[in-house]
Amino acid sequence: MKTFIIILIVMVLFLGLSWWNTSYLTKTSKELASQAEKIRDKVKKDAWDDANSEVMQIRRLWGKHKKTWLFLIDHDDIDDIDRIIYKLDEMISQKEKEQSLTEIAELRFLVHDLADKEVLSLANIF
Repeated sequence: MKTFIIILIVMVLFLGLSWWNTSYLTKTSKELASQAEKIRDKVKKDAWDDANSEVMQIRRLWGKHKKTWLFLIDHDDIDDIDRIIYKLDEMISQKEKEQSLTEIAELRFLVHDLADKEVLSLANIF
């Protein structure tokens, strides 16, 4: 009976942490994608100063969530996001519209894809 209770507690703990992991990654990836969308809108309008301000916002937002993401996902994926944000910052400061839009699209894809890969589901288990 003790074994059953211990297994049950471990299962509940595992499922609870998996649920928290999923909800946290989903919430923060939506925040990051939303911020990237704001940058995209500014770049499309050639509002470079506003776009630069929005990049600073996404850097702050990413800095806030990065430490927790390091515990939850592969560090190479974190490095990819860092690299894209820094490239985006440089592209916007150089006022390179096409390159900026490409980097924004890649950033949006990456944050959504990483959150989707970490969701506890049968597709991700098998």
